[in-house]
Amino acid sequence: MEMETIWIPKGLNLLVDVDSTPLLNFVFVEGSLIFAPDEDSLHERFFDAHYIFVNGGLMEVGTEDYPYTSRITITMHSSVTDPYLPIYGNKVIGVRHGTLDMHGPVRTPTWTMLESTVEANSTEIFLQEAVDWQIGE
Repeated sequence: MEMETIWIPKGLNLLVDVDSTPLLNFVFVEGSLIFAPDEDSLHERFFDAHYIFVNGGLMEVGTEDYPYTSRITITMHSSVTDPYLPIYGNKVIGVRHGTLDMHGPVRTPTWTMLESTVEANSTEIFLQEAVDWQIGE
């Protein structure tokens, strides 16, 4: 439900296999929060929260051996007036003594430089080298 707080205790795994979540308030992970890819590489999931805090647990969006191959949008919602988690802030994926594992398809190169300045509202960019990035990534 909208603005729910989710607690995943140690020893439990939450597999996110829904297309879209309601806007969650706080997701506290002591166990595992795992995002399942879809067989369709164009399939997209949406996960919305104010705070995600991994405390000794695991948040996994693909692994090095099994990368996340479909599309996912994780959106953190907050404003400057929302409460801060001490040290971490707000609108945050915080990790304390835990693991955040995010792996997608390998892209070469992973970054490059612009060949020229991109003006506002441009529909094209020019890069200094060829890339294998896909539209929408």
